[in-house]
Amino acid sequence: MGDSTLDSELFVLFDRWPGRAERIEADKKPLGGFTGGTHHNVGTPQYEAGKKLCVWNDGDTAGIDGMSTFIYLKYAGTGAETLAAKQVCVPASATVWSEVTNDPDYGSAGIVTGSALACVALGVMTDTYWGWFWCGGVVPEALIAALGGDFATEGNVVAGMICTHDLGADAIGLGPVAGDTEASIGFALADDA
Repeated sequence: MGDSTLDSELFVLFDRWPGRAERIEADKKPLGGFTGGTHHNVGTPQYEAGKKLCVWNDGDTAGIDGMSTFIYLKYAGTGAETLAAKQVCVPASATVWSEVTNDPDYGSAGIVTGSALACVALGVMTDTYWGWFWCGGVVPEALIAALGGDFATEGNVVAGMICTHDLGADAIGLGPVAGDTEASIGFALADDA
């Protein structure tokens, strides 16, 4: 079966990253929002690695009502790929959890399918730069418009638990939890397209 998609309003992520998320009101989010140029996609981190903020996503604006959690991490790609909105990332190293990649051949020493930690890029980022990633709750479409629409799947997602998968398109996406070695990172409310 080939890769497919799942609409942003049809799944939620479980925040499995270490640390406690600080709940903030939407008007207290970082300067310029989560993709503001003073702190997102920057060479020098402006927040602690792993800082988490939790904000309400207003479904009247976009997406569905619910809490969304963001985490501050370093993008550690291999230089061969680009990072864009809606791309799933996993730790790039088995020992440094705060550096993530979207390269399925590089993530967590090759452990991509079933990774216990997953996050989603908010937009284009430069290799070795720091920024915010969505890591839990409903898709924060009201806060990050670029996250609306379809997310890449393995093509066999059914309503129920989902995990990270190495897609046929040589990317990390969503797939079903198929065995006891795969950790669920979220829940699909419907089958993929």
